[in-house]
Amino acid sequence: MNISQLRVEALRALIGDLKTKEFADRHNLDASYLSQLLNGHRPLGDKAAKNLEDKIGLTGGTLLMPARLAQDGLAPEINQGPSLINPFRRAPLQGVAQLNQEGMWDELLSTTGWVDVPTSDPTVYAIRVKGDTLAPAIRNGWVVWCEPQHLLVPGEYVVVKRSGGVTMIKELLYANEIEVSLMSVNDTYGRLTIPRDEIESIHYVGGIVPPSQVKA
Repeated sequence: MNISQLRVEALRALIGDLKTKEFADRHNLDASYLSQLLNGHRPLGDKAAKNLEDKIGLTGGTLLMPARLAQDGLAPEINQGPSLINPFRRAPLQGVAQLNQEGMWDELLSTTGWVDVPTSDPTVYAIRVKGDTLAPAIRNGWVVWCEPQHLLVPGEYVVVKRSGGVTMIKELLYANEIEVSLMSVNDTYGRLTIPRDEIESIHYVGGIVPPSQVKA
């Protein structure tokens, strides 16, 4: 397996369970170009790998690393042990969530910037909250960052998008193949149980940071 192919495998690992177009849209990439890389119709050289890293917001040479390992005489298959500290990654702001009276939103308002967060999830992203209906847990202007590839943890926050487009931040009580049970972040709205087939996505909330952490 040559270096370009190793990089393609690393790219596939970054995309994970997402569809190619979904991953491309999330990081403002050309889905057609991304497909050509994955199918081997275009080589993933140093310049292309660096451009992808910059657009995705990766640090540490995730896509360039196979070349560095080859230059150092190390086989990429060698397991060098787990990292004890999660690397910081750039979590791009997907938009601003204008909360309604129930703490939900239909679509994100456009914004720019990112926050640096401690995570190993390459698909990490962030949302800025506008409104006080989730206070005091999540205050107006603060940023929630999400890890789509993280396992769901009962008792912790998640971002849930229903198939109709409504999105919300809730505490996860439990999730199974039949339904997902959620609790309001504050005490105003109580418990909500949604059939699993009415949910488009559930993403683990990795943390909440103040607006001073946003970078342009």
